[in-house]
Amino acid sequence: MKKLNPREKFILIVTLVLVAIFIIYRMVVIPMRQGSMDIDARLRLDRQELMKDRQLKAQKANIEARYQNLVNLIGVADSEENQVPTIVSKIEAAARESNVHIANIQPQKPAIQKEVRFLPVELEIDGRWLDIVQFIYFLQERPNFYFIDEFNIEKYSDTINSLRGRIVVSHLCLVNP
Repeated sequence: MKKLNPREKFILIVTLVLVAIFIIYRMVVIPMRQGSMDIDARLRLDRQELMKDRQLKAQKANIEARYQNLVNLIGVADSEENQVPTIVSKIEAAARESNVHIANIQPQKPAIQKEVRFLPVELEIDGRWLDIVQFIYFLQERPNFYFIDEFNIEKYSDTINSLRGRIVVSHLCLVNP
């Protein structure tokens, strides 16, 4: 191997120093910068969450009062066995009021989402169009918390003005915590 002259030694040393600086920059400085940016972003998110928590805490009494009004209005369901007969009787009462005949009524599997339970009931009904619309109105108009999930209707007879339909009605109730 040939001996390097002073100028080549200087260029080699400067190149090695620059490579070392580049490696240190890539392996130490960039990750530290990324970490500080992540910490800043986390701090901003934590501040936002803290502000939201403070606002909710300030509104706690109002939220609890609204929740209690909702519990009083809807009621809390202990179990679906206690709720289903009540739901069926309210549906039958609305059908009698609107002159709609219920051919079949079948409770379905309940859907539970967090603290809310939906109790669906499948109905097969017969009646005139105006009576069916009035029946749906009676279900939704009262503070019963019924929602129409599915609604299919078809002409039942050519000679009489009667329709047959299938409706899936869900009742909203709160789950006992």
